[in-house]
Amino acid sequence: MLRREFIKAGSAAAVVAAGNHPILLGAAEQSCYVPGDIVDGDVFFLDVQQKRVKLLDAIRPDSKVVVLVIIGGAYLTTTDKHGGMWCEDTLFECGNLKAAFNAWKDKGVQFICVACPPVYSDRYGWEKGVFLDEADGSEKYDKAARQFIEKTEALKKDGTIPLDTLYYDLRYRLLWNRKEYAAKPAYGTVYGWQGRFKWKKDEQRYGTPCLWFLDPKGKILREPLYGNNYGSVPPKIMFTYWEIEAAIGESLSK
Repeated sequence: MLRREFIKAGSAAAVVAAGNHPILLGAAEQSCYVPGDIVDGDVFFLDVQQKRVKLLDAIRPDSKVVVLVIIGGAYLTTTDKHGGMWCEDTLFECGNLKAAFNAWKDKGVQFICVACPPVYSDRYGWEKGVFLDEADGSEKYDKAARQFIEKTEALKKDGTIPLDTLYYDLRYRLLWNRKEYAAKPAYGTVYGWQGRFKWKKDEQRYGTPCLWFLDPKGKILREPLYGNNYGSVPPKIMFTYWEIEAAIGESLSK
């Protein structure tokens, strides 16, 4: 039988699922995935219809390496000019992603792109907390979800997002930052795998964009590429196209 711990976080705690067993989330720190780990079989995101798709089910049978690309998606409105994207670093990375996709798409490398909304901010047209603090099915959440997906799909259609497979993480589960947000009851289930794609050395608030490299069975093949911050002075550039190419080549050799 699984060991369960029930810890109160403030006045209320969100439900956590460890496998199929709900527990309550406390303040314990969730470790990130590291090379050699197998991703949890229940890791999921949403398709354009907001239907759940498990990561492992999204991997094609003929794939040799999977590049999981987690990005910031569209904004609704903003006073900043980011070419349609709330995450400036994602926008600036799109050229490298396009080059890598075109170079490797016919060589057994599958790119799975997951777009995330600006969940911690109201700078981009949505009410702060609407993606985290409003319950599924509420009028506010449903409207924001539809707007974000429609706007982000438009970026894919016009080529701004250069990858052919696009999913959504509206609750920011993959890169969940416990230091930034403590789940409230309306958030819903908090899964044991949440935040495990937030690399341990990544100190950024959101962590987009980042690239993870997996084999077809969900094994983490190497450390992710992460941390580019084009807006800092001087810019902090942790990876370029050449690091993406080298990471894919390294992953194919394993």
